[in-house]
Amino acid sequence: TVKIQSAYRGFKTRKQMKESGEELPDLRAADVVAATIKIQSAYKGFQTRKMIKQHKEIMPDLNCAQVQDATIKIQSAYRGFQTRRKLQDESEDLPDLKAADVVAATIAIQSAYRGFRTRRMVETHKEIMPDLNCAQVQDATIKIQSAFRGFQTRKQLKDNEDLPDLQAADVAAATIKIQAAYKGFRTRQMIKQHKEILPD
Repeated sequence: TVKIQSAYRGFKTRKQMKESGEELPDLRAADVVAATIKIQSAYKGFQTRKMIKQHKEIMPDLNCAQVQDATIKIQSAYRGFQTRRKLQDESEDLPDLKAADVVAATIAIQSAYRGFRTRRMVETHKEIMPDLNCAQVQDATIKIQSAFRGFQTRKQLKDNEDLPDLQAADVAAATIKIQAAYKGFRTRQMIKQHKEILPD
């Protein structure tokens, strides 16, 4: 209905101007195009504000973390689109995305951004994060690190295929000695930390 009405109004206006002998402006002129764009954007803004006013209860909360994340993703996608279009318009060649230096730069940028995002998340959710000075957290950290180091070592040895025979007597004896030495070290460390609790 709106399109039909606006088309009819345009037809009426052109007919009136033709009958009155007035000349229509050159629609391809730069100033006419600029004025047209301004009028259209102002009208679109008016329509959007009107729609928002009518459907205010449907609109999302702009302070919500999910909405903000979605906004950032949309903005970054649009910026990427704009940059690619600009490069295409200027007919500049895009870099080879598989080149080693481009891959290294991409990884560095991504890791820096992930670090920034993590630090920001930690700052906003500080009360949820565990106390890093807590003994249980430190024990869990050591277990995770040792499990990961073991995984890495096994992977490296598997690549080299020089694994010792774990059933051999000398390997079992060495394992027991290492474990005993480590347990003694841990016990002495624990006694040192809790000396004030233990009786003399």
